[in-house]
Amino acid sequence: MLSNPPRPIESVSNTELYNRWSKVYDTDGNILQLLDDEYLPPLLSSGVSRLNPSGREISVTELGTGTGRSTQKLLKFPSVDKVTCLDLSPSMLELAKQRLVALSDQPNATVTYHVFDAFKEWSAEEEDLLEGNADMVLSTLVLEHLPLDVFFGTVRRLLKKEGGVLVLTNMHPDMGGISQAGFLDTDSNVKVQGTSYIHKIEDMTSKAEEYGFKVEGKVDERGVNEGDVGREGKLGDRGRKWVGVKCWFGLVLRAGNEGKP
Repeated sequence: MLSNPPRPIESVSNTELYNRWSKVYDTDGNILQLLDDEYLPPLLSSGVSRLNPSGREISVTELGTGTGRSTQKLLKFPSVDKVTCLDLSPSMLELAKQRLVALSDQPNATVTYHVFDAFKEWSAEEEDLLEGNADMVLSTLVLEHLPLDVFFGTVRRLLKKEGGVLVLTNMHPDMGGISQAGFLDTDSNVKVQGTSYIHKIEDMTSKAEEYGFKVEGKVDERGVNEGDVGREGKLGDRGRKWVGVKCWFGLVLRAGNEGKP
């Protein structure tokens, strides 16, 4: 029996990847997003509670807002007073804005949107707007696209000098060794991919320590099992090839007053 030929792959910049993916990002059944939707809320609760034992208002910068999928969850916390949404894709940010404006229960928080590329030198305007202004940085499924030094260096600049919190999720390296972020362009039947990096969890936590971060609690690692797939499973048939594979991890980190600036 002849097997199907491998699908062609088109490699593009991450900006182009997400501008094009934005059209179907929330509807193409990506299992990593589905896992993130399930396992992110407890991390958000942990991060907010560590900053907010007395009910004070907190400011959050989201590094890689995408379509606002995680932002919507964040805005359910009454103590979140300000959210600064950053993404390198203007198309993704526009969808985030549409999603959040359309919420039936409008949050009290002030939400702003800014195109931001972590690889580029910060402008004077970005320094004034972003540097040292966040009590918490939220970054979901973004680390895959950045070297560790770029990621943690950026987060460190976004956070206030000491005591800030980072809530982080990412593709698990076990999944990253098999696949990477991308989507099927159904018009051309081509798989579109950007630039991705496989970060081992121990490398990630070691680099975080260099920048003065300490893991709060443990790293949560999640895989796919038989009960997750098929018609009754949360991941549907698309998740079947990932049974037995760890696909997602998430954690909360606290910034101290030591480490790289």
